[in-house]
Amino acid sequence: MFGGDPWKAYEDIAIRVLKSGIHPSEIIIVIADHITTPKEIKFEVNVKRRVNKEYKRLAVAGVCRFDSRSNDILQITDLMIGAVNYDLKLATKMVLSGDRHKRQFVEHFRKNLGIQNLVDGFKNYNVNIFVDKDIRDRLPLNNSDGGRAP
Repeated sequence: MFGGDPWKAYEDIAIRVLKSGIHPSEIIIVIADHITTPKEIKFEVNVKRRVNKEYKRLAVAGVCRFDSRSNDILQITDLMIGAVNYDLKLATKMVLSGDRHKRQFVEHFRKNLGIQNLVDGFKNYNVNIFVDKDIRDRLPLNNSDGGRAP
């Protein structure tokens, strides 16, 4: 799909996620977790340029990567992303019983959002959890609850 290029995959997935959540009238600034890349990788420039070109306007004002360990807000974001990811792993049966503490955190997170699962995503004024349809399509449908995690 990405020609075996992990940097192209990282960039393309980031763009796909951004395009799913940018409102037609908003201009965003992207803060992404820093990963060490080869010098020739221009993630920040490419993401901004490609999204703005597709939208034919200024949709992404800037892209900046931070080491998430350097910022409390990014640490919290990592926890929330981890909760969504873990819920998807449970729902797709990639993890069968799972770690008790991770399950408790996922349940606490869902309860505070007021939802049963994270598989379908969630959006309100403060939170926008996007779950790609390709992941949802991989869910087992062999039980009464559609394969969703409890």
